[in-house]
Amino acid sequence: MKKIIFIRQAVPGGTDNYCKALYQMFSQHEYYRAEQIEDYPIIPSRLFHYYYKKKPLKNAIKNADIVHVNGYTAMGTVQALWYAKRMKKKVIYTAHWHPFKFLRHPLFGKLFFTLILKPTIKHCVKTVITINHDDTRFFQSFHKQVIQIPHWYKPEMQLRYPPKKQNMILFVGRINDPVKGIEHLYYLPKDAYEVHCVGKGNLKRKDFIQHINISNEELNYLYEQAALLVVPSKYEAFSYVALEALRCNTPVLMSQNVHIADHLGTTKGYQVFKYGNINEFLNKINETIQEKVDIREINEIFNPITIKQKYIQIYSQ
Repeated sequence: MKKIIFIRQAVPGGTDNYCKALYQMFSQHEYYRAEQIEDYPIIPSRLFHYYYKKKPLKNAIKNADIVHVNGYTAMGTVQALWYAKRMKKKVIYTAHWHPFKFLRHPLFGKLFFTLILKPTIKHCVKTVITINHDDTRFFQSFHKQVIQIPHWYKPEMQLRYPPKKQNMILFVGRINDPVKGIEHLYYLPKDAYEVHCVGKGNLKRKDFIQHINISNEELNYLYEQAALLVVPSKYEAFSYVALEALRCNTPVLMSQNVHIADHLGTTKGYQVFKYGNINEFLNKINETIQEKVDIREINEIFNPITIKQKYIQIYSQ
């Protein structure tokens, strides 16, 4: 049996969901067995985001056969890749990449990647796994083994199919995070829609309904009730919330920088607007809120059986 460990920084978000989904996929496999995901101790760094403490990280890598590292502009990612290579492990890397212009510190991010992380990837990584077209093109420019795989959803999601609220709009994300684009919603006409926002932060509209620290069951129920999910982000490498909404038969309006659209193609149930274009955003809401979702095609695109087989091929090479 080959043991797999997933290394990622212990913060909530898309990377954490990605690793948890893979653990769920391989926790009971007869030949490739994922170890329980651990929060390896880190040392914060103002310059390099964080380092891992050496001993616990090395001990984890030592006992693994396959090391699947997740991370981007942090020295901890470089550490994990380098230790795994030195210990002669099979090294798989998923970057969860964002174009440099969308980082908080674009110039520093580009310098760190070019001078430190890129050479490490070229030297240490067997296969780079990507989750959208942009990062696929980017990593193919300097690495010969790059494979794009759609993100995987949790199949145990229980659906209750309550009646849809025909004017209910749902937003899920960090409200104070400028990347999430909630300011688009503040242009919605008052009393035209019932707007629900899931996430911590300070809303600027008193007529919006906020949900904080709700359970997965409660979130699923909101997805099912909503007539529309909006993802007006400045950039999303994928969008887990968009996939969850689509699976609940809820159409999605997203900015052109939300890259789950790379996998959706002509699938019915979503539309795209240009980030920052408020008029287009408002017009597209009225169009998208009436759309039907092709759930059969959604389930086919993100079929966990097919996706699992792609990972097995990578782990076995």
